[in-house]
Amino acid sequence: MDTLPRPLTALAAPDFAQVLDDLQLPVSQVATSPGEERSAPALLLGAPASSGSKLGRQVAELAAANLAPTGTLLLFLEGRRSQRELAAWRNGLWPLWHVSVIYTLSTAGTTRQTLAGSERLEGQAPKAHRVHSGSLFVARHRVHAMGPDVTREKFDANASGWNGDPGGPGYPHFRWMRRFVACFAPIAPGARLLDFGCGAGWCGIEAAKRYSAASLRFFDPSPEMVRIATSNAAAAGIEDALGRTGFGEAPPLPAADEEPFDAVISSGVVSFAPDPEAWLAGLAPCVARGGQLVIGDIMRESQGFGRRRREKPLLPARELNAASPADLRQGLEGLGFEHQKTAGYQLTRPFPEAMHLSETHLKGLLTYPLLWCNQIGAATGAVLGVPPLTRFDSWVMSFRRRD
Repeated sequence: MDTLPRPLTALAAPDFAQVLDDLQLPVSQVATSPGEERSAPALLLGAPASSGSKLGRQVAELAAANLAPTGTLLLFLEGRRSQRELAAWRNGLWPLWHVSVIYTLSTAGTTRQTLAGSERLEGQAPKAHRVHSGSLFVARHRVHAMGPDVTREKFDANASGWNGDPGGPGYPHFRWMRRFVACFAPIAPGARLLDFGCGAGWCGIEAAKRYSAASLRFFDPSPEMVRIATSNAAAAGIEDALGRTGFGEAPPLPAADEEPFDAVISSGVVSFAPDPEAWLAGLAPCVARGGQLVIGDIMRESQGFGRRRREKPLLPARELNAASPADLRQGLEGLGFEHQKTAGYQLTRPFPEAMHLSETHLKGLLTYPLLWCNQIGAATGAVLGVPPLTRFDSWVMSFRRRD
């Protein structure tokens, strides 16, 4: 195929030179029509103002057929689009492509928007913007955007934020969530415990302290996360603690000469895995026969996350990638695990927004009332099964591996 299917339009890469410079992508490396060879580093496609977001799926498949996994898709949406329409286009590109940057082009100039915020590019608006005013998506293949190198770099850069701020107004809630997961299912005293994707280490630390674990092992893709977790374990007085770096698909623990662990905890990790089945296949052998597994993650189908997908054009890949607890339960049961219980925690919208308001504008005034609401909601859900899981932004399940 060397022509664009309707209603996609042909564009001239030099017209977007300002954006390409910002991306450090030479104009000569940008293809503007499909080709038989997947050799171009980037493909630029245009959708006219009259096109609807249902075209996103067609664009996603066309780009996947014409770009290597490391290539970049540049999709220009002509005209002014609402935030909801941009979000619908983003949803159409997923799960093949993940949009990480949106440029807004107009006669007033060019603005770059990322999850970190918006920034105006320097210089006057190019004359081409009189012809090309609209939104330019920058998307990369999902597998590449969630690949090992990108993940490790992202975690290293954000490691301190995952550790929490002991002096901050939101810290009590931060620690409560980790205690809730860590202590969701009882662990026999003297157990060998593994924190599978440890982050700052708090889930494993809380469980090791509560249940008097004989040893604590942990790993994470990020060397900086492992360093922080090691420091936190030492400060918590856990004498036998050891961390390593690695990914869940090929966990570095247990070592070849070690037995599987009596108990394994994994919180907020599987949504970062581009292939959940491979990740579960890495997790299962880490749990000893008859051992305990506690696993938790974000609730993709919660009311709050559903609204975000409808309204926000840019979202972290894990929000889109997260699997449902029902799917993960089915996968684990197929790998020899027996489900024990499920609960939701972290009440969904408007609770996160209220906590953010409390922390940023009210000096933490609402911290403890909101924390109390979340504790009651989680306890009610765990005991009675109400409110439904979709009322929560996170879930946790416990399993026993069959003998």
